[in-house]
Amino acid sequence: MWRRQGRGPGMMFAATALVILLWVGAAWTVQFGFHKGASIGGLLFRTQDMPALIFGATMLLLCAPFASNGSLLDRRGGLHPAQVTGMFVLFALVAWLLYRLVFHSHPLSRDEEVAEFAAAYFREGLLARPIPPEWAPYRRAIMPEFFSPFGADHFWASAYLPVNSAIRAVFRWLGAASLAGPALVLTGLVALWRVALRLFPNEKDALLVVLVMTLGSAQLLFTTMTAYAMTAHFACNMVWLALVLRDRWWSHALAGVVAILAAGLHQWHFPLIFLAPFLLWFGLQRRWRLLAFHTAILALAVVIWGNLWPQFLLDQLGPPADIMPAAGVGDKMGSLVNRLSKWHPHLHLARFVAWNNLLLVPLSVVAIFTMNWRDALRGKTVELPLVLGCLGASALAIDQGYGWGYRYLNGYIGCFALLAAYGWTRMRHRSLRPIWISVVIAVAMGSFLASRMATYSNGYARAREAILASKADIVIVDPRGGRYAADLVWGRDHMPLGKPVVMYLGAISSSALDRLCDRYSVAIMDRRVFLPLGVNAMNWGNAYMARLRAQMARRKCGALLTVPPR
Repeated sequence: MWRRQGRGPGMMFAATALVILLWVGAAWTVQFGFHKGASIGGLLFRTQDMPALIFGATMLLLCAPFASNGSLLDRRGGLHPAQVTGMFVLFALVAWLLYRLVFHSHPLSRDEEVAEFAAAYFREGLLARPIPPEWAPYRRAIMPEFFSPFGADHFWASAYLPVNSAIRAVFRWLGAASLAGPALVLTGLVALWRVALRLFPNEKDALLVVLVMTLGSAQLLFTTMTAYAMTAHFACNMVWLALVLRDRWWSHALAGVVAILAAGLHQWHFPLIFLAPFLLWFGLQRRWRLLAFHTAILALAVVIWGNLWPQFLLDQLGPPADIMPAAGVGDKMGSLVNRLSKWHPHLHLARFVAWNNLLLVPLSVVAIFTMNWRDALRGKTVELPLVLGCLGASALAIDQGYGWGYRYLNGYIGCFALLAAYGWTRMRHRSLRPIWISVVIAVAMGSFLASRMATYSNGYARAREAILASKADIVIVDPRGGRYAADLVWGRDHMPLGKPVVMYLGAISSSALDRLCDRYSVAIMDRRVFLPLGVNAMNWGNAYMARLRAQMARRKCGALLTVPPR
């Protein structure tokens, strides 16, 4: 139908725009009508993603009459490898430079801070950072969240699996910690390009679609700026796929190593979701040895990271303290089931669309509906595992906290791009004009999202700078009234101790607070300081923290933190 009528791109533009507008309306209704928009995802959707989506949908509608026009596609020549490499390197360098402009060289979330914290002690050859005895009563005030339970009364350690932080530790050792993300995304892009060349050897337009969909992804770019493990997942997924499609004994062996490392990045269940459709693919191909080998690899990965690693930490650091461990297989599965209560596909899938090229999902849908299912069910095309992986990961749209787009889909952006290329080859007929139009729209949307993100993160960066500039021995953060204000509790250079020592008010006992007031100079960071700096406001209180502040007032302990002029 697409080829016969010659109106495919224009129809797709109009249909995509209408679906986006309807989805935005539904997401707004559900998120703010039923969930009251209280989550960070709801806030970012309202202030960033929704305006971008409305703008993008409007542009698609306006451009729809022109999308099907254009000269015949020139099939001669193609992109030179040096050009492609240059684009990939430029993408990685832009991510490195924008980290300073958008995130102000500060990790925004505690998840990222903990990843950097682990990288710092790995760099020193430590498995965890010992807690000095005099600070042990304040250990949870200094590191209130995302700490490993093993030996937690004597050690500070990350709750996450170690591979992502170990990679960042290597770059710290090289003196270029901020290049870890760009290096990982560059690795993933090169691997994705090798896959695309194998799947589309004579389709230069399909190769261009893969490039446009990945290099035009604001989500991939922004996530590269962070310390989240999702950029490493993107790299591992694409390297694994490139090795498997190389289809040699040694490439499958290396793919097994990559899968084990991917399972240890931060949570071991993520690669299982990506790899499971490929196990089905091996079965449909009746390649039983490959099926047995990769199934055994996944089982080994679960044993290593779900059983042996926790046991190793138990032996090295000591029994769990402060909280129950949540690293075993049973604990992990229970945690995932509990998180399904926060299943919000209306919100998170809208955010994913906003932070990627607006044609990424529609072209992938075209690929699904035009796929030769008979061949697919015989294992003759890699499309089937790509489709099942993207659909499965999209269906698990549980809350992510912070995320630029939907970061739990970050590892699948390459898969979506490959599907989009398949979709394009089956519907395009005249020119690449629709793709170039989508690039212009993506650049405009990405620029808007970058400016809004820079504004949001600026308040947290300024608050952190004010804390670290304090001359007091102790800075106590009273987070009431601020969204994620507790994430300000961290020391200089990802160290828990230093000058000053930063503490979370809600994790200090009354007696421990008295000892702090007796021994140290104390400053207070509360809503009177961090809200004017730009930390996002959220109306909430806490009776326990209110009592501690009354105790400090009676003792005349703690001066309000002063903000130095910029």
